[in-house]
Amino acid sequence: MRNLLMALVGVGALTGCVSKKKYDDLVLEQQRINEQKDSLVADVLSATQMVTEINADLARVKGLGVSPASATGDRPATGAAEDRAVLLGKIREVISRLETAEQEIEAQKQRVGSLTAERRRLLSQLESFQGTIEELKATALQQEALIGEQREQIQVLASRVDTLTETADRLTVERAALTDTLTAVTDEANTVYYAVGTEDQLIERGLVVKEGSKFLVFGSKTLQPARQLNPEMFQKLDKRTATTLPVPEPTAEYKILTRQDPQFLSSTVTNKGKVRGDLVINSPEFWTGGKFLILVKD
Repeated sequence: MRNLLMALVGVGALTGCVSKKKYDDLVLEQQRINEQKDSLVADVLSATQMVTEINADLARVKGLGVSPASATGDRPATGAAEDRAVLLGKIREVISRLETAEQEIEAQKQRVGSLTAERRRLLSQLESFQGTIEELKATALQQEALIGEQREQIQVLASRVDTLTETADRLTVERAALTDTLTAVTDEANTVYYAVGTEDQLIERGLVVKEGSKFLVFGSKTLQPARQLNPEMFQKLDKRTATTLPVPEPTAEYKILTRQDPQFLSSTVTNKGKVRGDLVINSPEFWTGGKFLILVKD
């Protein structure tokens, strides 16, 4: 009887030890499961935040836009190029973050292990996030391809703008040359030459000569402009602005030796066609008789 009682006590003690060990194991397993659950919940929250941030970044990327190049002769602004560089950098940063998120979610899926109900729910949520990330990544890649196409178009437009600019510069130079030539021709067309003096002074300067023949009382010699007139011996004038030509002695009379018509003068003209005082020209037609004007003082 005593031996049986001792045996029962021993079995009871052994059973108690086994039950306590199993209980402790169950407690540890439950703690491990709770810790794993907490870790997965934290991972899900982290993934949620990451998806939100990526969505925001991608929205900002889509809103940046690309400014087209101008084809009016002006080169593309430096700010537009910087915006495109920032845009491309953000897209590539988003793609990098998406790839990192994919790796993290895949690692989180591996950590789930056996599929309890709670773990299946978490895994389904992670897979949903992974699908969202795939969509965001595809959109970002499309944006990157679009930026590449637009960059090529901008380079073509920039090349055309450079060509147009070179052509415009060449035309500007040619136009300036034509303008200078036209100005020189116009100035030359409006340049006239004026000389006044006594007969002896004008002969000495080689501006007038006496022509004709005289024998005793027959024939005569007349004063005529020289056949070759040197412009350097004249006063150079612009007929567009020179409308009053001064004479050395305003009270003396002067004869117009060249072919200009006195009727286009506002000066005093005598019956013999001589002029008294300064020459006041009232019409450009006065110069139709020639660009060289010679006045001889009587």
